[in-house]
Amino acid sequence: MKAIIIGAGIGGLTTAIALQQQQIQFEIYEAAPELKAVGAGIWLGGNAMNVYERLGLADALKASSIFLESVFIKDVKGNLLQFIDNLDIQQRYGNATHAIHRGTLQQILANAVKQPIHLGKRCAGINGNVVRFEDGTTDSADVIIGADGIRSVVREQYVTKAQYRYSGQTCWRAIINTTLPPSEQVSSGEVWSRKGGVRASISQVGDQQVYFWMTKAMPAGSKFSPTEALTYIRRELAPFDLRIQDIVSRLDPDALIHGDLYDIQPLKQWYHGNVVLVGDAAHASTPNLGQGASQAIEDAYVLAAYLGQESQPEKAFAKYQLRRLKRAKRVVDLSWMLGRLTSVKNTTGSLLRNYLIRHTPNRIARKQFDFLYGVNLNIE
Repeated sequence: MKAIIIGAGIGGLTTAIALQQQQIQFEIYEAAPELKAVGAGIWLGGNAMNVYERLGLADALKASSIFLESVFIKDVKGNLLQFIDNLDIQQRYGNATHAIHRGTLQQILANAVKQPIHLGKRCAGINGNVVRFEDGTTDSADVIIGADGIRSVVREQYVTKAQYRYSGQTCWRAIINTTLPPSEQVSSGEVWSRKGGVRASISQVGDQQVYFWMTKAMPAGSKFSPTEALTYIRRELAPFDLRIQDIVSRLDPDALIHGDLYDIQPLKQWYHGNVVLVGDAAHASTPNLGQGASQAIEDAYVLAAYLGQESQPEKAFAKYQLRRLKRAKRVVDLSWMLGRLTSVKNTTGSLLRNYLIRHTPNRIARKQFDFLYGVNLNIE
């Protein structure tokens, strides 16, 4: 069996590594002309780290990331709304959340792929087993894996059409070259405003690398120049705590990454013929649960395991979809609902929201942790 992977992001690279473990031949193609250390920060959930344990990458990732001993949600006055003890999560599920620069993660994954990654290869068409690229070259395989993100060409042309949904939130992200105090490096989370639908977070993701993000409820397509964006961010975050103020004061406007937050309406089919989807191409979610990349990583492991079991790709695809679709849909739905909850713009609504979050029974929180982090990765 041979596979072609379209896309060398987190999902595509992890799929390649998982196929290597199954000793399945593959080629991986990426549209970008080079693999740059792009993006900002990312949190890898304990479920993702458990996959990387099985793929032999956990030690390298732990050495290049920050283990978050605790995660919190606070209101703008500093009142604690939710606290997660990641030492307990780690004890219960084997691993817990690590914060890392996306570029660092991508480089570790690329280094683990034991063959060349074909760059500058944008998919132009699929005809049966043959993939055609815009530069006129072709390749053929038994299995074609679409790992080309939320705007997936592979999905739209060869599996199914997706319905994009705007979350009502726009987001700014950046990496700031600084270091948080030691106690704040291992404890991170979100701060929620009382009006305006604003959230912000800072977390150490590497040496002299602090990841900042802010979301704001506003119409899609709002335009800001870098200077306008920085002025806007500083004004919106003026009521927030002094540490966030300090980080914002160090922001380089040209380093800001701005994008509206979309997901796709959950799909009912992730494959067609010899083409199958992984990651955002199959189930793009809003980032409110911090599970987008983690779900792609789970996809990669499960799909490769079933391809290692089955001689007929479609049988492997059917088992993969049965195992993964409902779980991914639940993550998408939970993330969407949490996004709506955090987008409340008026003070009364936000106070009610905060009360409900603060008084969520421990048994409900534990049930959610069991779902997110206690996933069974064994393939029978």
